[in-house]
Amino acid sequence: MRGLAILLVVLFHVFGAGRVSGGIDVFLAISGFLFTASLFRRAVVGRPAGSGRLDLRGYFAQLARRLLPPAVLTLAAVAVVGHWVLPRSDHPQLARELRATLFYRENWELIDSQLVYGAAGPDASPLQHFWSLSVQGQFYLVWLGVIVGAVWLARRLNRSPLAVTGVVVAVLTAASFAFAVHEHERNQAVAYLHTGTRLWELGLAGLFALLIGFAAGGHLAPRPVRIILGWVGVAMLVSCGFLFDGAQLFPGPWALWPVASLLLVLLAGRTDSRFGADRALTTRPLTWLGTVAYPLYLWHWPLLVFTLHRQGAERADLPTAVMVVLASLVLASMTNRLVERPITGHQLRGARERMLVLVVSGVVVASGAVALTFWQERLEDDQRAELAAAAVRSPEHPGAAVMAPGAAQVDPTDPVPSPAVAREDKPSTYDQDCVQSHEDTPETAEVLLCTDDVADPTRTLLITGGSHAHMWQPAFEVLAEQYGWSVLVMDKSACQLTSNSGQFSEETDQPTSASCQAWNVSALADIVDLAPDGVVTIGTTTTGDRERYSLGFQEVWAQLAGHDIPVIAIRDTARMAGNVPRCLEDGGDATSCGQARDAVLGPRYPVAEDPARPENVVPVDLTDYLCTEQWCPAVIGNVLVYRDHSHLTATFARSLAPFLDEQLRVGAPWLYDVGRGVS
Repeated sequence: MRGLAILLVVLFHVFGAGRVSGGIDVFLAISGFLFTASLFRRAVVGRPAGSGRLDLRGYFAQLARRLLPPAVLTLAAVAVVGHWVLPRSDHPQLARELRATLFYRENWELIDSQLVYGAAGPDASPLQHFWSLSVQGQFYLVWLGVIVGAVWLARRLNRSPLAVTGVVVAVLTAASFAFAVHEHERNQAVAYLHTGTRLWELGLAGLFALLIGFAAGGHLAPRPVRIILGWVGVAMLVSCGFLFDGAQLFPGPWALWPVASLLLVLLAGRTDSRFGADRALTTRPLTWLGTVAYPLYLWHWPLLVFTLHRQGAERADLPTAVMVVLASLVLASMTNRLVERPITGHQLRGARERMLVLVVSGVVVASGAVALTFWQERLEDDQRAELAAAAVRSPEHPGAAVMAPGAAQVDPTDPVPSPAVAREDKPSTYDQDCVQSHEDTPETAEVLLCTDDVADPTRTLLITGGSHAHMWQPAFEVLAEQYGWSVLVMDKSACQLTSNSGQFSEETDQPTSASCQAWNVSALADIVDLAPDGVVTIGTTTTGDRERYSLGFQEVWAQLAGHDIPVIAIRDTARMAGNVPRCLEDGGDATSCGQARDAVLGPRYPVAEDPARPENVVPVDLTDYLCTEQWCPAVIGNVLVYRDHSHLTATFARSLAPFLDEQLRVGAPWLYDVGRGVS
């Protein structure tokens, strides 16, 4: 079953375009089944036999020598190849994931970095697949305490260790399943990677091991029935990836399908029938795949991701896919023969050998962690230095100034910020931990406020309405320093300031999440209480295939008008076809990494053209400083315009400050106490 499961995992990763085979769920369940049975036997019988005491050094030594050598070899290869193959902008994240993987917490690193599980592609993490191994490693540690604690409790209560352990495992499994169902509805992307939502898959198989291996003591059904059960289990596993989109449905209730497939095969057991599924599952190809399953799983994903990155392809064509599968099999076989067998084939004898394994393993992990930490800190220091240099205005990097009528052009030179660090060229408020997450949960409906240190401001502006409004903060920050304004930010990512709760037509409005709707209600009340001298938000949105002038926006503006609060409505920017810094790193230029102006934007700014807009609304349109009449380039005045596919770099936003100043002086003269401009 392990061989069949890993075969399906590899084939679906390479050919499945993001569909999940269910093989990982079976992989986890197998670990839960075997590990629970082994650990319970050790905890009850003890080592040496009959001692009634678990040998923890032997336990951890065996885990370390079985899991670490192939994993460390793979990580070393990914580090070397990733350093040369991946763009420099990916190196800090690669260092973080390498270190996280070394400590078996890659699933939490992916969650913390908001990297969701997805199909293999040039932008995928070469270490994404380690999420399941991290869950498995965390299970090994947690389950040690669970089983040993249950056996200890049984002895204290003078109860059957099997009965008490079964109850404890059943309760934890049920709790994890309930948590998985809850989190699946609440945030499926996080639930997919979360240890707590996956524990039930291992626990259910572990409970089955206790029941069938220790309580029943043998087969629970006659052979003809077991033959049928075995084949039903195999059919369920093979069909899983074709019937279910596991990337969206797991680890919710539908994940019972692949886990149940394993349990049925285990329930069928050995039938000794030429018609039984066990006969097919014990053929040499599948047993060999089961033997090399661990290194095969380790190698196939980074091979696929690095290959797609080098090709610049989103999916592997047939020759590439076959090459990746064959290369993965060769590497898995070599790893098994040259690494796994020599290390695990030797029986550990005595406390000294076990301690030696633990010491060597600790040294390897600690050394790797120190090296990766040093590399990551150096990358981040270089990144901060580059961003600081980009923030200093220079004649060679005028940015938007070259788009002004009659402006002198500059000779092309390396843009700032460099594509390698552009993704981190964000508004300073992102460092305050005051920007609400895009996630759709009740907790993310809380309104947070980013403040500044202006003690006695002449005017107070509030920026709100999602990241496309927030990205203008650096430009307003320049003006605030000049005029003594205070610029506050109230932002929930991917949540525009709108009254829309789904009642408007998609011609003008896009649906909003439940947490965004709740956030907007609270935010509007807070804005009224703050009574700023102006609310800065976006006037249109280019999400989707065209520019929209939202009816939900207009309703909110009208509500603010009722409280005499002005609105500065900035036209949304064009969205590029792909990630701009990545395009430049891959050899593109300012033109090829840009996009036609009319691909999304309309010929005129709808808010400025609308005679019925509320009187408190000041339209601001800086499109002519972002685009020519026909094209929106990726680099303007030797400054990189976008930090991803649609958000302005803070450096370019600051270069727009003089032109923002001009339009505000005309549309919002009440903001100015003195008549100075920004040069």
